[in-house]
Parts: sequence; C-alpha cells; structure tokens
Amino acid sequence: MATLEEYLTQIKDLTIVPPVLLSVLSLDDDNELSFGELEKKVQSDQVLVARLLKLANSPFFSRGNPVANMKQVITRLGFKTVRSMVAMSMTDSLFSQGNYKKFRDEVWDHSVAKGIFAQILCEEKKFKKEAELAITCGLMQDLGRIVLNTIDRKKYVEVLTEFQTSDTNLVSLEKQAFGVDSYEMGSAAAKLWKMPAIIIATIEDLSKPVAEQSSLGQIIGFAGAIAKLTGHGKQEPNSLEKFEEYKSSLGFAFEETKEYLTAKDEKLKTNELYQFCSTL
Repeated sequence: MATLEEYLTQIKDLTIVPPVLLSVLSLDDDNELSFGELEKKVQSDQVLVARLLKLANSPFFSRGNPVANMKQVITRLGFKTVRSMVAMSMTDSLFSQGNYKKFRDEVWDHSVAKGIFAQILCEEKKFKKEAELAITCGLMQDLGRIVLNTIDRKKYVEVLTEFQTSDTNLVSLEKQAFGVDSYEMGSAAAKLWKMPAIIIATIEDLSKPVAEQSSLGQIIGFAGAIAKLTGHGKQEPNSLEKFEEYKSSLGFAFEETKEYLTAKDEKLKTNELYQFCSTL
C-alpha cells in the first residue's frame, strides 16, 4: 500500500485541478484589479462563458435586459457570485471524471449542498467575511476524495459501495483501502498545488475536534451535517450527534430539529447557485 508521499508523487504532474480554477480561487476580494482578472480568466473557458451568459440572461437575473459579454455578467451577478459559479462549474468536471454516477451523487451533491448551506449559515450569523469563502471552501473540503478517486477509481468505487451498504464511516473505509484518508490526502494535495491558506485550513479542520476548528471550519462542518440529514449524501452513524455538537458550539438556538432541517432544505432548493448546479 502506497504512502502519502508516494501518492503525491503520482499526482504531482497530473492536471487534476484546472489551473484556471486555482488562479480564480487565489483572487483577492472584490476590487477593480480582481474584477478584471476574473473576467480575463473566465474568458479562457468558452463552455464556462456560455453557462454564465445563459444564467445571467435567465428570467431570474435578467429583468428583460440581455447581457452579451463577461464584463456585463460580472457586473450583473456580482464578483463573488461569479467566482463561486466558476468554482462550481469547474469542480463539477472534477467530480464527473470517469462518468462515475455513484461518486458524483454521493460526493458532488453533498459538497455543493454543504457549501451553499455554509454560506446561508454565515449570512445568518452575520459572518460577512466567512460568507464570501464558504462555498469555495465547502467544495474544496472534498478535494481528497477527488484525488483518491483519480489515483484508483476502481478501488474508490469499492470504498463507496461498501460505505453505502454498511454502517462504517467513509473516512475509515478510505484509510483501510488506501492507507490514507481523504482528509490527509486533501490537505497534502492542496499544499502541493499551493491553494489559498484558508482552503487548506478548512480541509485540515475536518480531522480536528469541533472545539479546535476555526469558525469557518465549524460553519462548514455544521453545513455538512445539515446536508447529510437532508439527504445530500448518505447519513453516517454520528451525523445527528455532529449536528448537535456544531449547533451547540456555534450558539444556534432552535428547538425543533425536523422543522429547522426542512426549512433549510427548502431554502437550498430555491438558491440560485444550487439551481445553477442543476444545469451543469
């Protein structure tokens, strides 16, 4: 069984994460320079341009005023929304590698729901800075699963199949099959590809006790538990326990869990970013 270092050697020269996505994730906050850089980087992917133009001209956003280029798209949708959509569109292609429906259904849907729930929670808690990062960090938390699936798709299919038909948690099954889990792999790969420090930190939060996680890590962890409990990814034996632990740590005050989860899932399904993902 290979070591973490050997796996990193295997993936070092692979273009698992598109260079455009890496550069978009590294853009600074919304300012004139980053606005122009985002426009320039998106223009290099014509499929992405077509998707964003279609969305910006949809009834939800257009209000009868058509747009014809990326500058107008970014102006209409906003820098942060477009950056999140770029991340979603490009990670969609990562999760679709090999046309593997089981991987996409289990990991992609969970990652998208987790990221959007995290943004919703940040807005509720008035965490403005964290809200801007929640979706991309939520998506990238599952980078290790993309990498393990790329290294040995057949083996990862077997891991997911056992996960879906047993009560064993996914991280334990990954460790048994690969000698490393997706948390370790994701953190190491993110460092290898020089991803932003905040993304690396939220991946590393996955392996820490709740009390030791960053505030954004706790938000994303809570969002992940909500996603599992609302059917976005398979529930694990400790999903409800994790939900309660994050709820307490973050200071969310509500009594009826079922009603809370139902309301959150309804909010997710009407979210424009979630609807965008359904077109990918």
